[in-house]
Amino acid sequence: MGTDSAIGCDVETANPVAVCTELDPESKSLEAKFCRQEFHIMSWTVAINHATVTTPILYASSVLTNENGQAGNAMLYGSKLICSLFFSTLIFGVVGPKKGLTLSMGLYSVYVLLFAVAAQLCDRRNESNGACVVGNTYQLPVNLAGALIGGIGAGVLWTCQGAFFTNCCQRVAQAEHRCTSQITAELAGTFALIFLAAEAVVRASATILAKNAHLEYPIVFHIFGAVALVSTLAFQIMASSGEAPATTATAATAAAGACSKAFSAVRQWKDPKTWFLQCTNLTFGFAAAWLGGYVGRHIFTETLSSEFIGFAGAMLSALASVLSLGFGVVAKKLGKGPVLALGALAFLCLALLSRFGHPKTWGWGVLVFYVLMGIGRAVCESTNKAIFADFFPGEKSAGAFANVFVFGTSASTLAFAFGASNQDTVLITFAVLTVPGYLLASLMKRREDASQAADSKDASVSSV
Repeated sequence: MGTDSAIGCDVETANPVAVCTELDPESKSLEAKFCRQEFHIMSWTVAINHATVTTPILYASSVLTNENGQAGNAMLYGSKLICSLFFSTLIFGVVGPKKGLTLSMGLYSVYVLLFAVAAQLCDRRNESNGACVVGNTYQLPVNLAGALIGGIGAGVLWTCQGAFFTNCCQRVAQAEHRCTSQITAELAGTFALIFLAAEAVVRASATILAKNAHLEYPIVFHIFGAVALVSTLAFQIMASSGEAPATTATAATAAAGACSKAFSAVRQWKDPKTWFLQCTNLTFGFAAAWLGGYVGRHIFTETLSSEFIGFAGAMLSALASVLSLGFGVVAKKLGKGPVLALGALAFLCLALLSRFGHPKTWGWGVLVFYVLMGIGRAVCESTNKAIFADFFPGEKSAGAFANVFVFGTSASTLAFAFGASNQDTVLITFAVLTVPGYLLASLMKRREDASQAADSKDASVSSV
């Protein structure tokens, strides 16, 4: 297995970057510092904003009626799917990563505020566990409208965030004269730590505000909506464009680039690696729907209470936050494959315990579902994204990250549409296929890299 002696990269599994010969050492240091600063601005603002969105998803089937909550989540994931597939890369191509992130975070804020309004439209709650039993006539349409807006925001956000992240990694690797795959492993772990830590704080605050401060759920989610708006404004003010300095393109060139990016996700379907790597995203999508749509309502709420959903979600996110940083270190030393296998095992156990266990008799033991989901979530938010950054660098990143959420969202949409109550078999299937899919994709990439290296060598010899 060969290595590039200049930067210590495994040329068969990584994406080496060229040395920045056009920059002096001081300029390289400033470039790396600037890019890392941009990365942290993006990470903190996106993390806080997104945390206010994932919390309503957990509460949807309890704070709203079960039917209205499931319908809203299905709309959220369905609109996210359509936007990710058909519009996200087009919007990214037109407005770029910064404006795209600002737009999507703003739409997220609207979703949270409308969810707060929908929560206010509950006419009667179960006195024992706090679940909404009867909803106002307008609860469903308000929730669906908010979910539609939130889904569009999600589709745009993750495509732009993925491109922003990949660009930061490549620029840092070039400035620091390091292998890109090492930087993606490092920064993916850092992003996941920040992202999930913010999520843990927001989810825990939901339980504290509702149970200890005795605030009504609509007030809690109005507060979250305000926080989402503040984070959006902070990103808009503090972040730069998220793109490397380049020459100004003509209007025709920009339009052509936007049209090209609009279909970049679909074009990547021709690449078998895209399909082999999607098992993790499909597994995560089904698992998220299973946890939010079935475990939360039919196991956790009935065993404990809806008041503790925020606590369980916070524990999940906190665990995933800590583990994601550790997984980044492990991935740098042992490779990303073993970490991916651990995530697949966690999702598999989640499904098996649901099928063969009797969780309603476990009491606080039902938290094991959230522990397992935390392990899987940490892998998906760190190592899995780093894998896609490695396999699809540069201009391919926008389409690749769009596909990450197309496939994951498709799984969640189907699960919520069918009630998320009989998905354990599908969850088991994709969890088992995750590692074989990754190994096949890695084998194909090694062959492609070897072929490209041979072609480059032949071309070099011919030119001599």
